[in-house]
Amino acid sequence: PVRNPYRLMQLSTLDEQGWPVSRTVVLRDADARARALYFYADRRSAKCTQIAVDPRVALTALSPCGLTQVRMEGLATLVEDIGHRRRCWSAARDKTQALFRHGAVPGQVIESPEVAYERILGGFEHFAIICIEPRALEWLDLTRPVQQRARFLRHEGLWQSSWLAP
Repeated sequence: PVRNPYRLMQLSTLDEQGWPVSRTVVLRDADARARALYFYADRRSAKCTQIAVDPRVALTALSPCGLTQVRMEGLATLVEDIGHRRRCWSAARDKTQALFRHGAVPGQVIESPEVAYERILGGFEHFAIICIEPRALEWLDLTRPVQQRARFLRHEGLWQSSWLAP
């Protein structure tokens, strides 16, 4: 399969003081019927805790050449369907599964980088899937002499579009 050129995105959540926190996430699936985007995460991570407290999130992605930007706002949830989680876990590469097999909590101070490679756990117990249902999307094209920008808002299940001044 062809990789989505926008698979690396910046996910922003709000911390316990209300400050935005951004980090890179990897787009794992996009389901047009469900109108949802899916990302993997460690269940113990700050992002999962932050989503549980406040599901409002933002995503930003740049095209590989950096001349097209997509921004989204939406509501995030953790997928609780164990069958869905097991299917995704089984399909994940060893390199991906390794992220969940060490005993350290993401962001925790560790003695050395090698600690993150120690296989302590099976990993599935920490494997989470974040589902984001976008409610707004902005597209910015920087390739033209006059940049183009458009906004798409989902209202009552339908997308409405408008052009914006760049």
